[in-house]
Amino acid sequence: MAGKQMDIKGPILADTLYCDGWLAGRDVEFTLPDITFKTAEIQAMGTMVTPLIGLVENMELTITRVGVDSGYGDLNELDRHSLEFRWVQVSIGKDGTTKTEGCKAYIRTMPSAIPGFSVKPGDAISTSHKYNVTRMQIYVGGREKILIDRLSNILRVNGTDYSKSIENLL
Repeated sequence: MAGKQMDIKGPILADTLYCDGWLAGRDVEFTLPDITFKTAEIQAMGTMVTPLIGLVENMELTITRVGVDSGYGDLNELDRHSLEFRWVQVSIGKDGTTKTEGCKAYIRTMPSAIPGFSVKPGDAISTSHKYNVTRMQIYVGGREKILIDRLSNILRVNGTDYSKSIENLL
């Protein structure tokens, strides 16, 4: 596609994790969940699998932290959590200018497991926290990219509300 260019996203410079409003970690590794739609088989020149937009498989968030501290205990409370991830990435514009760009993810969770850990002299302890996600909202450069709220039946991607058409028919 001639003439069509896009910004290039570079490395992550830093990130922070807030749990229920307090700073729970810096430079943590996290993996946001995939949004995987349930599927159905239909007959169309044989069998075809089609996604059922609006019906979503379980979403799981993973947070990897180094060390066992008060944040380890607080993240393992057997209650719902509101998590906020903030990260800064390098963005190179179409004209070659470099800038930093802020991103955020707001996540509501329920605990999935309490992580164990291994202790070995000379090595750092690493824990991997897993959560079931009930709501996920992602912003890049101040613009909402995804909002999925399973308990409120909201599915919005790049400003398009996919659940609204279903709700209007009910």
